[in-house]
Amino acid sequence: MCWSCNPYCGGCKPPKPKPVKCPSCKTFTFPEFTHCKKCGAKLPEPPKPEPVLCLYIGEICTVPCNKHKRTPDDGVTGTCSCHTPADSN
Repeated sequence: MCWSCNPYCGGCKPPKPKPVKCPSCKTFTFPEFTHCKKCGAKLPEPPKPEPVLCLYIGEICTVPCNKHKRTPDDGVTGTCSCHTPADSN
């Protein structure tokens, strides 16, 4: 466990999307916005994470944290409060 949480780390919960660089004025903007706050240019779509098989819970997760890389210490698959199931579409 960390002493203080870095929201971009992804160690214990899914990482936050990183800021997007505006192609026009080169400033960074949060990915929640579709247009740059400084110049108003349309921002590129942030890349979507690749779904992976989470070894911790034994299911596919679309926004994995770093717990997906290892099995539980006791060998029994557990539950994850951050599990993001794949869309059924």
